[in-house]
Amino acid sequence: MHVDLGYTCGIRLHARRGRRTQSSREVSGGGPARRLLVRNAVPLCVLVITFGGLLAACDPPPAIGFGKSTLQRASSVTPTSLQFGPDGRLYVAQFNGIIKIYTVTRSGANAYQVTATEVVNPDVTKRLITGMLVVGSATNPVIYVSSSDPRSGGGSGGQLTDLDTNSGVVSRLTRAGSSWARLDLVRGLPRSQENHASNGLALDPASHTLYLAQGGNTNKGAPSHNFNFLPEYAYSAAILKIDLDAIGNTTYDLPTLVSERYPNLSGPFGGDFGRRQAKLVPGGPVQVYAPGFRNPYDLLISRAGRMYTTDNGPNAGWGAVPVGEGPGGKCTNQSNEPGDTQADTLHLITGQGYYGGHANPTRGNRANTFNDSSPQSPVPVANPVECDFRGTTAKHALTSFSTATTGLTEYTASNFGGQMNGDLLIADYYDNVLRVKLNANGDGVTLKQTLFSNVAAHPIDVVARGDADTFPGTIWMADITSGAIWVFEPNDYGGVQPPACSGSYNTSIDEDHDGYTNADEIDNGTNACSAADTPHDWDGDFVSDRNDPDDDNDRVADTADAFAIDAANGLLTRVPVSYTWDSGGANAKGILNLGWTGLMSNGHSDYASLYDPTRMTAGGAAGAMTVDSVPPGDAYAGSNNQQYAFQFGLNTQPSSTGTFTVHTRLIGPFAGLTPQGSQSMGVFIGAGDQDNYVKLVVTANGGSPGVQFLKETSGVVSSRPVAPVTMPGPDSVDLFVTVDPVSSTVQPRYRVTTGGVASPLTTLGSTSAIPSDWLASTTRGLAVGVIATSSGAQPFPATWDLIEATPGNPT
Repeated sequence: MHVDLGYTCGIRLHARRGRRTQSSREVSGGGPARRLLVRNAVPLCVLVITFGGLLAACDPPPAIGFGKSTLQRASSVTPTSLQFGPDGRLYVAQFNGIIKIYTVTRSGANAYQVTATEVVNPDVTKRLITGMLVVGSATNPVIYVSSSDPRSGGGSGGQLTDLDTNSGVVSRLTRAGSSWARLDLVRGLPRSQENHASNGLALDPASHTLYLAQGGNTNKGAPSHNFNFLPEYAYSAAILKIDLDAIGNTTYDLPTLVSERYPNLSGPFGGDFGRRQAKLVPGGPVQVYAPGFRNPYDLLISRAGRMYTTDNGPNAGWGAVPVGEGPGGKCTNQSNEPGDTQADTLHLITGQGYYGGHANPTRGNRANTFNDSSPQSPVPVANPVECDFRGTTAKHALTSFSTATTGLTEYTASNFGGQMNGDLLIADYYDNVLRVKLNANGDGVTLKQTLFSNVAAHPIDVVARGDADTFPGTIWMADITSGAIWVFEPNDYGGVQPPACSGSYNTSIDEDHDGYTNADEIDNGTNACSAADTPHDWDGDFVSDRNDPDDDNDRVADTADAFAIDAANGLLTRVPVSYTWDSGGANAKGILNLGWTGLMSNGHSDYASLYDPTRMTAGGAAGAMTVDSVPPGDAYAGSNNQQYAFQFGLNTQPSSTGTFTVHTRLIGPFAGLTPQGSQSMGVFIGAGDQDNYVKLVVTANGGSPGVQFLKETSGVVSSRPVAPVTMPGPDSVDLFVTVDPVSSTVQPRYRVTTGGVASPLTTLGSTSAIPSDWLASTTRGLAVGVIATSSGAQPFPATWDLIEATPGNPT
């Protein structure tokens, strides 16, 4: 017998005699009425069947909420990937190539600790792991790993290293008694001169095909200064597929071109700037599956069999589209600058040949050959579409992100009434975990939100546990900077009924007990029902920065505080100070984790309104700070509308501070542009406000560019003549301001590097006197920072490689 009970609360319900379905359960029986409670549907409905008809009452869906804690006794350093294995243990790969396996126990709510640690490969310390996949069985786990040369060059300084651009390797590790045996399956994959490498892995067990997210060698397709002018390779910037059956238990060395410089070199390694790159072999076990990805960090095959990846978008000033770009297949490998910033994107890879939009002239046009004396193309057939660089909209990606995306996973647990089941979770390098809900076909986004805010310095990977796994419903995230493993436990863990949470706007209640009122959380867009999702709060006083007029509790309002997140106002910071922002380096803390504690104050604007983090590249793989589009605001004279003038305070009391030098390096100033108007970028020191400072800048100077020193005291400006420097052209310009606290003087100097050759240090005029109270104040330190403006011209990108204050004079 089949009785159709109809649609109730959007759920179609059926009752069958002699059978109880998983979606319904009797909670009381007998008598004239029967109550059915729908467990695995949203919203929660109680149905009452009476002789008079069907009555229904629907509760709102349970609030999504998590607690958070760190995994105790974990010992990972700079983790890059994490995943639970089929044995229920947590596998964590490190930047230096070591893999640790943790046995984890739960002792209570939000309480997890490591009880045993196994090191898989203690002898490997010089391989960069950026992808790991653990499969197999509980008794015989199998680890697939992608690794490469850990060194990186390029960047804003155009650093040259001996990095091997053919150093990418995919390996398989299997149990061999009490140890692990490693077999390199594929060798000779690309490795960029910068930080892009062989990344995430995914396995199709049915076809025994391993998929690899392979990073690219360029910013937007053309060789450029910041990527050491390396072109794209035949296997770079793509999702690759590896036929495991064809390789078997052997090592497949990718065949290479014959380098005119090293014609007798054998083996897969030694890329020689493309002259000896791996070449595509028709029918070979390694093929390009989906081209057009700049730097896909992770790769996912969902339960439904759909393949997803995220791709890191280009950075302003790091390289432009190929010369000859377009779908006609005429692009070249000629260098091109400067390029702009574009968003990260999420892709559903629909099948072989899907194009992600990042250009690769080497595959797009076979006329792009290598080795002048014996021209060779590494591809048998051109794919002209790969000459066509596609921007964020033209890529037809599922969605985009104004941040840097890293790890990717699928939430498969049924917690919260199944509301998150099938959602994608994405690690956001800038301290968040993101949630993306897809439509039923998996080809459209119905919801995009931040699931956890302000959770770590730099999240790098994320994994979630399903209903049948250990620790069901939990989410685990690795922070590459601190090394911490964060655990997010659902409020309904283990079937526990979580406390009721209305999520209502109320200034006197805190329903998730995280210390922040519901109203404060709602003002910030965080979840008032989830203790794992909290507003940003520099001083930790449980009043968010948005609602706190004094973010460091120093009794100076943020609108007037030159060092708004430093309660000591720089007096506890002394020479030397150095922030290089290198990828994988120490966390500089402060604003954007770059060391800044404030912005040059105009006396009335909150510091947070003087910059937009979504229009910047801050550290990360770039290892630099870029303002993507410098606005026209300026501190000059009475303008006082300067933006993006980041600063920190420095104790420079003359009685305890000797001569020191403030130094910054500008990367490729005005590269690919015509300097115009009063565009400038550089370094400054001062009292922390927009009326009292000296700055040393690279300036457009109305089309006659050079280096200029300018001083403003109490709003009165004086400047020196511009020292001519041809721009664009230099790789970098180093700016030095040497400070003598005893005499209250400064000496500006600069050095220009072009084609890898640094000019002699140039002194720009004589010393200049500055007010002694800039250096000797007992209430605040000397402001040290960077500054830029596009006054009188179009916005442009500006990139700084470092900021430091070191003892003595520059050399």
